[in-house]
This record gives sequence, structure tokens and C-alpha cells, in this order.
Amino acid sequence: MGMGSCAPSGSDYVWNRVLAEGCESFIFMGDTPYIDSTDLTLARQRQREFLQVPEVARLVSSVPVWATWDDHDFALNGQLGDVSYVEKQKTRTAFVDYRANATYGQTTSGEVQKTRGVGEGVYTSFRRGPVEVILLDPRYFSRTAPSWADPDQATCLGGVQWEWFKKTIKASDATFKLVMTGMVWDDKKNSESDDWETFSYEREALLDFVKDQKIPGVVLLSGDIHCSRALMYGPRVGYDLWQFIVSPLHDRTIPSLNIPHPALVHSAVEPNTFLRLEADTTVRPATLRATWINRDGKRLFEVKTDSKALGHRH
Repeated sequence: MGMGSCAPSGSDYVWNRVLAEGCESFIFMGDTPYIDSTDLTLARQRQREFLQVPEVARLVSSVPVWATWDDHDFALNGQLGDVSYVEKQKTRTAFVDYRANATYGQTTSGEVQKTRGVGEGVYTSFRRGPVEVILLDPRYFSRTAPSWADPDQATCLGGVQWEWFKKTIKASDATFKLVMTGMVWDDKKNSESDDWETFSYEREALLDFVKDQKIPGVVLLSGDIHCSRALMYGPRVGYDLWQFIVSPLHDRTIPSLNIPHPALVHSAVEPNTFLRLEADTTVRPATLRATWINRDGKRLFEVKTDSKALGHRH
């Protein structure tokens, strides 16, 4: 499975490398593409132009793909959900028009949405062999209501998405469960507030739920920051908890965001990077191998873990 965030707007052979590395599917992790507008006509145009880039068109016609959004395809740089309802409905409409996920957030009555029409959020999940991918939406609902985790603070996920997440992850019997957002799970350490540290009370409640419910196999993924990182937080959820940050697919890096962190194991400030994730359940314990690769095929770094280290009992 391939994945990445922060896409180039034009032709680029990074997409050819994804297929050359044997990726059998791909996840667009946000800022894929850059839109930076809530005008519906322009948002549709940007989505259409991106999918018509020859290398992207070849990818999406060759393997299954899924998508979520981040700030630049949700609205503007650093934008969270307190943009007006009318404006975010426009970018959501463009997303639903052009991205063939099986579901798109919820209907206005709170049910999972499977068709086009007015709705809220773009969160979804899917199963790919031994891997369950849960694509959370930390943009649409953020700052729109008090938090379910702390009523004195603003929400990030919103109450309905939180209930959906709990039900979805608890029901999954996948060996590996990837919990993915475009927004990084730590503090970006810059002037922007669109990171999970801003909503740490919801992040910690989410991780507490995983721990309390003894849900094995969880790995966090994110993008956005124009550098790639692997962080391991120790037994935060009762077993080794990893975060894999994958960014950027384009050629603009931000070295200042590759900051020190006590959990940091690997990092690279490298353009045109994607992640190749390989799950192998033919061995015991089952293995999960994450390899950060640039468009020339260079291996930047790699993390290998297994189902035992991720909380499964054998």
C-alpha cells in the first residue's frame, strides 16, 4: 500500500515510482491537491485537473485509491472547521464529486453517507487484506462546538465522528489498524494551531479508548509538515505506539518543522517522498514494514514492527 501527502500540482514521476515499487493501492493523505479556495467552481476545477495529470491518471486507473483532505484542499492554509458552513459545503461537494470513497462522513441527520448530497465531514474507513484504514476528518468539525472530551474546550472531531470512530475501531478484527489524518499528532512548533496538540484532550481520549478497550495493532499516520518522520511513544496504548509522518510528495520541504522530539526515531527532509507499507500475515508474528522512498527509489529510512509488538496475543 502506498500513501503520501502534499502533492505536486503538475506532472511528476513520483507517481510512476509508486507503481514501480509494487504498491497495490494508494491513499491521498491531504493537500492532494492544493486548492486554497472555497469557491465551488475553482475547487472542482482543481480536483479535475489534478486527476487528469497523466501520471496521476495512470495511478488511479491502475490501483484502488482513497482520499482524505487537509487544510489546502479543505479551505486555506491552517484552516480549521470554523470556516462558515456554506464555504466548507462547497469544498466538501467538490471532494465528494471527484473522490470515489465508499462513504463520506455523515448525512445531516447523522447517518453514514454513501451517496452524493449535502452532508458533513469526509471521514471514512476501509479494509485492505489484514489492514483497516480509518481516515479521520480533523478539519470539518473542529471549533464548531464544545468538545465531548472537555466541555470547556472546542472540539476537533465532533461528537458524531467520535462515536463513529469508537464503533469502527472496536468492531475491526484487522491485524493492523491505521488511524490516519492529514494533521500531525504532535505540536508542529510553529505559529499555526492546526495540529493535534491543539486538541490534545481529544487525542489523549482517543488513545485512552484504544488502551482501555485493549484494541491491538494501532498505528498513527499523518502528513502536512513537508518533512517525514517516524516517532515511537512507547507503551502509550499498552504496547508500542508509532506515528508515521509522510510529506511531501512535491518538492518543497520545510526543514524548520523537523524538530527534536523525545519519541523521534527517524526523520528526513526530503522532497518527492511517499510511504510504502507492506503487511505480511504469512509469518508469525505478522509483520508491518514501512519504508519512506523518494521518487528516484532511494530508501530514506524504514520501520519494521510486528503484531506481537503491537499488542496481539499469540
